[in-house]
Amino acid sequence: MYKSVTLLKHLVANASLGFVYFGYSVGYLNPALQTVDVVFGITENVDYFNGLLSAIMTIGAAIGVLIMPNMLQYFSRRQSLIILDFFGIFGYGIQLVGDWNFLVIGRFVAGVVLGLNSALVPVYVNEFSPPELQGALGSIMTMSGSFGLFLSFTIGLWYKQSPTIDDQYWRVGFSFPLLVCAYRTYNLISNFKLDSPNYYISVNDETNAIESIKMIYQEQYIQGVLKQTKQNQKQNTNQNESYKDLFYGRLFRNLVRISLLACIGQMLGINAVIFYSTQIFNEITNNDVQKSNILNLFIPLLGILGAFLMGFILNRMTRKNFFLLGAVACVLVELPLGYMTSLQEQPAILIVVFILLFILLFSTTIGPAFWVVMPEMVSPKGVCLATSVNWLGTAIVGQFFPILVSSFSISVCFYIFSFAGILGIIYIQYDFKTDPKNVDTQQNTELVILNQ
Repeated sequence: MYKSVTLLKHLVANASLGFVYFGYSVGYLNPALQTVDVVFGITENVDYFNGLLSAIMTIGAAIGVLIMPNMLQYFSRRQSLIILDFFGIFGYGIQLVGDWNFLVIGRFVAGVVLGLNSALVPVYVNEFSPPELQGALGSIMTMSGSFGLFLSFTIGLWYKQSPTIDDQYWRVGFSFPLLVCAYRTYNLISNFKLDSPNYYISVNDETNAIESIKMIYQEQYIQGVLKQTKQNQKQNTNQNESYKDLFYGRLFRNLVRISLLACIGQMLGINAVIFYSTQIFNEITNNDVQKSNILNLFIPLLGILGAFLMGFILNRMTRKNFFLLGAVACVLVELPLGYMTSLQEQPAILIVVFILLFILLFSTTIGPAFWVVMPEMVSPKGVCLATSVNWLGTAIVGQFFPILVSSFSISVCFYIFSFAGILGIIYIQYDFKTDPKNVDTQQNTELVILNQ
């Protein structure tokens, strides 16, 4: 039926470099923060400025997600990816100047690109993927995000424990996304010159739609696939709505529910761990940066394992019960973490085990499942709004977590996360509703890891 599954895998893998960029952007500042503070001369209000660096990228991501539908009105999917890569190069390039103001601006621009990639890459991949291969091809995208996070922590292993103002290694860590963006654009210009069949049908270009289908399918299947693509595009056109329409009736109720679910996931504190795991582990390991950076490597690996386990569990219970299970499990881990981190003599090994257990539980349940349920509950524009809420929640946690740790303690933060989780359990139990019908987890798990 297919001309070359290998070609499809290469096309998807190239597009998924946007998720490598995504994962890397989420994690690269984590092991570099101590070096950044020294090199960029952050000596006062350190917690505030570190929080700002984390928050400014996620605010950019929230804006980027909302831009995506409008961007696709003017540019094709392929053209949009190339534009993103140019802005991605710009965002990281100006960070290399070594000036604080350029660092903040660069982080914001890189965040906008991050948000656009998180919304656009799944569209591009989904439109090229035959239904029978969506699960397998979507997993390439999923693994790419975790691989990007893993790379950011691996490069972080070589940051100095006691950096100096002349340290230049940070430029290596900040340069990697330039290569990712440049390589993806090179392939889009040289090797993958056609857009998706869906895009060509949407602009009434049947000739190129057939050429795009020929790239994937054998000759005898082309007309059947073309007919199905036209039907799908017509259905999508009929279902289009404006952002204004989302604030009425059932669309609004579902948007509120999925947005609150995003807030619950963020207030459980997952991104506090991802953004500041080095500082958390430093406190536990008596500021042994090398040990902390090695422990960081377990975070993306557990994310991959969690998403894998989710595939076996999710369809064995209702969505509501699955989210309840996730929230309860996370709270039961965070409450002991709050207690253990408050002790005078902290059980370091046990704390590390519980932190990693929290990451695994979140990555198996409420984290990735949010991305599965969201497209079941809301329209594409609703997905953009809910994703934007998710990124704003990430920004709030990123900004205030280091301030709370400095003003109170990490123990207080874990208790706050636990309390937020308990409120989430009450909400899910008494108000959260979702339609359990027509669920296909294979087709809806493109983002199962990291945009948490």
